[in-house]
Amino acid sequence: MINNVNRLFVLPVTIALGAMIGAAPAKGDTLKLTGVSGNLYGDIKAAPYYISVNGGPALPMMCDDDRTEIGDSETWTATSYALTAADLVDLKFADEGNASTMLNDYEEAAWIESGVMLGSINPGDGNAAVWSIFDGGFNISTDHADIETILADAQTAVNSGKLNFSDITIYTPNPLNSSQEFIYGTVCYNQTPQAPEPATCALIGGGLVLLAILGRRRRAGARPEA
Repeated sequence: MINNVNRLFVLPVTIALGAMIGAAPAKGDTLKLTGVSGNLYGDIKAAPYYISVNGGPALPMMCDDDRTEIGDSETWTATSYALTAADLVDLKFADEGNASTMLNDYEEAAWIESGVMLGSINPGDGNAAVWSIFDGGFNISTDHADIETILADAQTAVNSGKLNFSDITIYTPNPLNSSQEFIYGTVCYNQTPQAPEPATCALIGGGLVLLAILGRRRRAGARPEA
């Protein structure tokens, strides 16, 4: 009788504990702003922002949120996400448009971030372009006409379907409005080798046969006389 009572008591407790553990949120990363570049958009500090993740070396990142401010040496908790449709729902601006539109927006922002970090896009103009993607009210100065070109180029690149975002990480603050969101990584172009056309294959094959015949003739002519 005692054993049966113990079983009846232990089972509900075990189920309750399991439910509590399963409902617990995943542990986030601890981010710390260690420094900001000297790049500016007007009087606003622009990318790269140097951020340490879990006490590691500072990494160059781009902020995609102009609505929240952080200070030097400030720390906060964030969750890292890949830039995929599956992870999109957890990103900071995911609920500000339909899924396909917001995925394109994040991909365009990542392409711009990559260009800034690689030195092909002006940091101030690039960061302002990213801010304008997620904040329709962001004021783009008429002195920075290149921003419109950057946005158009980003849209063209994303629409090409040739970009690879597997190296991109989005650090989303937890809670969402507790800090800024950051993009880190490099966008690559998929290099898919094209299969040669049949006519090209025929030419290559014919050339190889001809070389083989010429090689045999040369070997035969080089044989010493008996």
